[in-house]
Amino acid sequence: MIDDLARLTPDLATLGWDETLDDWAAERDDADGERARGRIARVSRGFSLVFTGGDAVLVASGSTRSRTELVPATGDYVIVVDDPEDGPSLAAIAPRRSALTRRAAGRVPEPQVLASNIDDVFVMEGLDRDINLRRIERQLVVAWDSGAEPVVVLTKADQLDDPDAAVDEVSAIAPGVEVVAISTITGRGIDAIAGRVAAGRTIALMGLSGIGKSTLVNELTDGVVQRTGEVRAADQRGRHTTVTRDLIPIPDGGFIIDTPGIREIGLWQAYRGMAKAFPEISGEVDSCRFADCEHEKEPGCAVRAALAEGLIPERRLEHWRDLMAELGLQETQLEEYARRSESRDRADAERRRDAERPNKRKRRKSGRRGRRGR
Repeated sequence: MIDDLARLTPDLATLGWDETLDDWAAERDDADGERARGRIARVSRGFSLVFTGGDAVLVASGSTRSRTELVPATGDYVIVVDDPEDGPSLAAIAPRRSALTRRAAGRVPEPQVLASNIDDVFVMEGLDRDINLRRIERQLVVAWDSGAEPVVVLTKADQLDDPDAAVDEVSAIAPGVEVVAISTITGRGIDAIAGRVAAGRTIALMGLSGIGKSTLVNELTDGVVQRTGEVRAADQRGRHTTVTRDLIPIPDGGFIIDTPGIREIGLWQAYRGMAKAFPEISGEVDSCRFADCEHEKEPGCAVRAALAEGLIPERRLEHWRDLMAELGLQETQLEEYARRSESRDRADAERRRDAERPNKRKRRKSGRRGRRGR
């Protein structure tokens, strides 16, 4: 993480604040208290650090102090209100243009936004270890579903004699996605990556710990602004040197959001991402004879026909089925959670009615005694 992030003071225009956001903020400028406009640079433990075009402001953004319905995320455009007694807090969060979202950890199915208002997502995989195609495909689903454009970045290209072969292997499972092999040691591919981090653009990084995310940030910022850690030789796992999601300014005017290493990222209602990450399968699904085709033994299944013709690799189809099953289970969990919530609400309402009935009877009896006394 950047220890002195609060000292960075990009202006509002550099942050991406535009006329649309001006109009949105103007509709909310009639509230009490001093107000400021800005963009969230970091969220941590009920507080958010906000770039405001001047000094960065630390504001309360937890559920007890924030006035917003959305859970704040790094990259959000916001309005901050400064209460004379309680101090600064979030007053509003602007509608998000894009959002990198995963299923939050825990039994209750709910989303967690990792980064918002992003233009590209760098799906990063290290060439110092075996390439995990399934992990890349899963991350591409999440990246496509965000509304941003994914780019696969293969780091540590200096570890292979033929990194171009790795680029070809990954390109085969990433249709429509640019795949770049880079090395911060030799400089390979850095210019191609730097070209995407242009003024007014925001890039989110996604990948395992030790994959080289913070090292890439150091390279693009022309200085050591992120801590980096060594990778354990025994299992090729990196240490968690990034523990928060930071909005990091780039000298040319763009931004990078570095995220903590994620070993397994859960999907969140990512049907749009599935269609874009597996276009050769989703295109055939629409051609099946039956709308509820499970692509197993049904007649007229276009997916199985494409598989037989070699148009769909069997490994890709198996992974697609696994991911669709995960999304189907999630829908079942959401329905069950909604039913339980509705049942609890009905039970609470009945308990409140039962509690009120004795009081009503007492009031009626008291009224009858009063009339008899007269």
